[in-house]
This record gives sequence, structure tokens and C-alpha cells, in this order.
Amino acid sequence: MRLAPAALLLGLALCSSASAQVQARTRPDAVGDTYRYRSETRYAEKSRDGMEAQVNSQVFELKVLGVSPEGLRVRYTLVEATVADTAGPAMKAPLQAAVGGVLDFRMDRNGMVTAVDNWPDYKARFLGKIDAALPAGDQIRNIVHQRMNQDPVEAAQDLVLGDLALLRAMELRGPVALGRVESLDTRRRPPPRVVTETSVKTPGCVLHINRVTTGTTVGAVQKTTADADVSVKDGRVLSFTQNRVERAGATVVDERLMIKRLSAAPGCP
Repeated sequence: MRLAPAALLLGLALCSSASAQVQARTRPDAVGDTYRYRSETRYAEKSRDGMEAQVNSQVFELKVLGVSPEGLRVRYTLVEATVADTAGPAMKAPLQAAVGGVLDFRMDRNGMVTAVDNWPDYKARFLGKIDAALPAGDQIRNIVHQRMNQDPVEAAQDLVLGDLALLRAMELRGPVALGRVESLDTRRRPPPRVVTETSVKTPGCVLHINRVTTGTTVGAVQKTTADADVSVKDGRVLSFTQNRVERAGATVVDERLMIKRLSAAPGCP
């Protein structure tokens, strides 16, 4: 849960200098698999009106509840969180309300969230904490209510599973081409250019992915640089760093995100 989460979902490949391939995710998902991560974000926005900033840290856990040919059932738990925001103490409320919350959801074989199993209960508990922390008519309270009233999958990804989308974009499965690949993020117009370079960091154990996305929207230019170390054996991210800079006139947004895997990773040969 951050001010400006982003997910990189690649579109049409343009060209590739990749040659060799390696096999990733050599161990399939299993019921009981548990992954714990720490996510830290520093967000700053500078404009003619001054500076706004937020720093937050979260520890969250993902546990595989079920495995089927269609995909996975997964449980997300936000274990702990801290936040400091120049906009005031009200900004802490949404993150603190999510602490301890358990969200059960389903993912397809491509890692896309397809359903939320316990959304009514999660939503009621979450909004109950928000309403207890903030007075009626509070702007942050109203925004949270509006976002929670979206389609459950959209609301869950918007408010709870933002980091999961970033990890999913870097996770590996099947044959992985080494080298440089250029592609387009076809969700946006005009589509930004994406350059991904995959290399071997530790043979048979860890791959490194560097991804640079550059694009423009109306009146804005954005560049996002992401680096990840990924386990070859389970295909999951070990560490992830993303720097996003966006310029629109006199406004500059600078966001740095770091995600580190806290749970044990498969051993190397």
C-alpha cells in the first residue's frame, strides 16, 4: 500500500539479442510454501507548491493454500508496517488498518489475481478500523471507502497487493532467455519502451534481471529502472530495487522501492 504503486506487465516484443536459455522454477509450488518479504518505500514529490514525502516499511507474508492446474490459492498477511508522511498523521491510518489482515485470493498460472475469497470479511474489518481511526468526512477516510468499493480484485490489487504485482513481473518460470529483449507495455498509450536484460548471477542458482522502462503521457516523462535477483529453483524474487522518476512541468516525482526476501531461499549447488 503506497502512494504510487506500479506494475510492469510486458506487451509486444520488438527485438531480442538473447541467445542461451536456462530453466527456471525447477521446483513446483506446493501447499504450505511460505514467502516473507520486507518492503521499504521512499516517495518524494516536488512542485511549485513545495515538497511532499512519504517513507513506509512493511513486512508481509504469502502462503500457498492450494495448488491446481488452474493456478494457486494464496494467503496474504501484512505482519507489520510503519509510515511517516508530510501530509499528516491521517496517512498512517490505511496502512495501520491493514496490519494483521488476512486476504485469501486466487492466482492463475501466469500469476494474475483472478478472485478474492474472503473479500466481504476483509473489507468490513478494514473499513471498521479506518472509521474508528478517522472522523466522518475526513478526506483520507472517504478516499479509502471509494477505493474499497471497487471490484474486489481491483480493490485488493490497488490497496493491498501492490508489491505482489511488482514481484510477479520479475518472477520466472519455464525456459528463460538470457540477454537483452526490447518490448512494449501495450496497456498504455503511447506504449512505453521496455528494455529487459537477464543474466546469470550464480550458475544454477540465481539470475539477475535489469528492466528499464521509458515513456511519456500527456505532459509527463517517466523512467523506471528495476533490478531483481531471482531464485532459479523456485522462481521467486530474492531482492528487488526500483527507482521511478516522473517529470511533468515543474513537478518531479522520485520514488525508490526496495523489497527483500526474509524467508529462506533454496540452497545453491
